[in-house]
Amino acid sequence: MAETAQAAPISRATIIARAPGRGADNVRLAALRALRTLLQGIGGAVPSAGVGTVMLTTDYWTALGYSCLAAIIAAAVSFVHNMASFLPEDPTRGPHRDG
Repeated sequence: MAETAQAAPISRATIIARAPGRGADNVRLAALRALRTLLQGIGGAVPSAGVGTVMLTTDYWTALGYSCLAAIIAAAVSFVHNMASFLPEDPTRGPHRDG
């Protein structure tokens, strides 16, 4: 009989947690998570920039630039969040699971 993976219980630590680890490992993992956030933001910016042209009455490239700037800010916030030592470690992640 095959084992089934059980979902970790959702807790406050799961929602606001930082990247697990200390020192260089934590910096590396936080940077990778921030890069993932940046790529997701830019991926979302490409189709939404068309809507931005209507709302901002500007051309597509300017709207895309604003959207990418927002993605960069979100990635920076993600990095700081994952480095925050006062937050609890993410109980659903560990060095053996993330990477």
